[in-house]
Amino acid sequence: MTEPTSSAQGELEQPLVGFMPNDEWDALLGEVNDLVQQMEALPDGDTRKQVFRLLDGVDAIHREALRRLVRLFKDGVLDKVISDPAIHTLMELYDLLPDSAPPTAEDAALKSRFPTIPIRAVAPTPPAPPRYPHWLPVLDRLADLAAGAAQELRAGEQAVLVCRRGDELFALESRCARDGASLRGATLSGYTLSCPQHAGCLYDVRQGRPVGGGDSIACFPVRTDDDGRVLVGLDMDFTPRLPAL
Repeated sequence: MTEPTSSAQGELEQPLVGFMPNDEWDALLGEVNDLVQQMEALPDGDTRKQVFRLLDGVDAIHREALRRLVRLFKDGVLDKVISDPAIHTLMELYDLLPDSAPPTAEDAALKSRFPTIPIRAVAPTPPAPPRYPHWLPVLDRLADLAAGAAQELRAGEQAVLVCRRGDELFALESRCARDGASLRGATLSGYTLSCPQHAGCLYDVRQGRPVGGGDSIACFPVRTDDDGRVLVGLDMDFTPRLPAL
């Protein structure tokens, strides 16, 4: 058993029981980093929610205990103890560093090597708004849209550009990816849509991709119903209809 040692001032010093060497400390951080990344990759569902509720609970316990501990420190004690890289990282994690304490080089190195630490970085992102897939009529008759035409229509609050190539229909968000300008007045040639606002700005109506690269515009499912109306699907997954190679 290790006996406490006496300091120069005659006070008993607590031995470093369980002190972790730097290589073990790095290995621990690496293991935690890997586990955090695995948890971030969990699919949405009850398991993911329970995991992050557990993390939030552990975080709350540590945060409250450390705040109480720091409150008991005498003046200057915190400035002294955060000279240790591990303690500095812990205090930084829980926003307990003194205002005058800049991050150490060791902390910067740890952050670059273990990007998902501290735990605050893995707080669950807000859930995506619920989706309610539904079809909305935009034209009473297919004949109201001439072959080779592109027409801006309203699907609820959404402005859509419905394009017709022969008997094929395509629906895209009526918004140029360059600056959000309306695509009203766009022209269709084959499967290529010409933006009316920007010369040389062309899109493939089958998938919303710009010809030559760049950001795409959203596409929507489109069909006709038994009454001959043209319907656009909102809050639905879209699968491009491309030829098989």
